[in-house]
Amino acid sequence: MPQECEAQRKTGTVIGIDLGYTEMMATSEQELLGTDLGQYFSAISDKRRKNSEGRNRMYSLFRNLLKKPGKDNLAKAERIRKHNLGRKKQRARYIRDIGVIKTIVNRELNLLFTRKKNPIKEIVVEDLSARMKVHFGKKWNRRLSGWMRGYLQERIRYKAKKFGIEVSEVNPAHSSRECPRCHYTGKKNRLGDSFKCSQCGYHGHADLVAVLNILGRLGDKEVRIGIPPSRVKAVLDGRYVGWKSLNHTVSDKTLDAARVVDESPRSASSKSELRSNVQVCIASR
Repeated sequence: MPQECEAQRKTGTVIGIDLGYTEMMATSEQELLGTDLGQYFSAISDKRRKNSEGRNRMYSLFRNLLKKPGKDNLAKAERIRKHNLGRKKQRARYIRDIGVIKTIVNRELNLLFTRKKNPIKEIVVEDLSARMKVHFGKKWNRRLSGWMRGYLQERIRYKAKKFGIEVSEVNPAHSSRECPRCHYTGKKNRLGDSFKCSQCGYHGHADLVAVLNILGRLGDKEVRIGIPPSRVKAVLDGRYVGWKSLNHTVSDKTLDAARVVDESPRSASSKSELRSNVQVCIASR
């Protein structure tokens, strides 16, 4: 039976959300949600890698036994095929792992969208049709990342509609490398989960920095959805040049003000000290 959706919320806060794998998502309120998702992914990846290595060894043994004569070797090969090379257990493990991931995703979205304190009326996310960041590789992870991407997109849309929350999508190009202070987008800004701008020194958790850029692109007419990454890079480079010029201008004005103060006539207190020194000299004559 389909559930009724709440009316569109008229009041509340607007937050940015950055989706990932190490943590399920980061918010512009500087929170990391679903941190156990990354831990579970790592555990799955390690477990499946070990299972794959063991399966490969058994398959090699199976093929060698088939090449050897004798009923005993054929019987051993058949037992290996039946008990070690089947897909049934592998499929059951996959379904179980998917179930845990679904539980984590729905739990975190429910907690975020139904919170009583500072309720949310709108979320700003990267273009959900774009390819999500992938932190795990190879065959299993390609299969899982494809499913995970689609599932997160579907859940965000479904939960937001259910709770009356508006979803606004923005262009995510270079958001993980852009400095939210000066807009510099150097490749060295981000290293793993750490972010430090090589120009202005702004630093923080990489996902928490990226989500500030996601939120900042709401209503940005120069970085709209559909604009290619190369053009977005040009826009951000232009903003960095503007920030740098303004920053240097402010610094120059500060230095000029300091020179004016340094070269100006002595202050009243300095004059008072000078008079007192003169009086001391006169008295000592």
